[in-house]
Amino acid sequence: MTRTELDLVRRALHLLHKLVPDDEPRACDLTPQRCPVVLFAKRYLVRQPGANMTSDELWRFYAEVVNAGELEPLTRQEFLRALPGAMAAAFGLRKCHTVQRDGQILRGFKSVTIREEPCPATALAVEPE
Repeated sequence: MTRTELDLVRRALHLLHKLVPDDEPRACDLTPQRCPVVLFAKRYLVRQPGANMTSDELWRFYAEVVNAGELEPLTRQEFLRALPGAMAAAFGLRKCHTVQRDGQILRGFKSVTIREEPCPATALAVEPE
């Protein structure tokens, strides 16, 4: 789904939830949840022309950050499923299948690398819903 389609679905759900009386139970919690992969991308990665990282390198770095207690743990599969959307949201990047490593062509992202100093959590702007 595109960002526009996701916004349309969110607005439709918000309108539907307004129809439910306040004293009735709701099927879900309406508080927005932040994806740990998006937080990872925004805090620990930076866009840099000429650089690139494979999906496996990003997973290993994410696992290190999780082991340090900085982010919520996800399985490798959950991380890799959320990674393309997170990179698109954070940097406008799409996954490519042409990252060169040791003579192999791997999947990953071009123009991104590890940030030298992690961006503090308080410096991240909250996205409006």
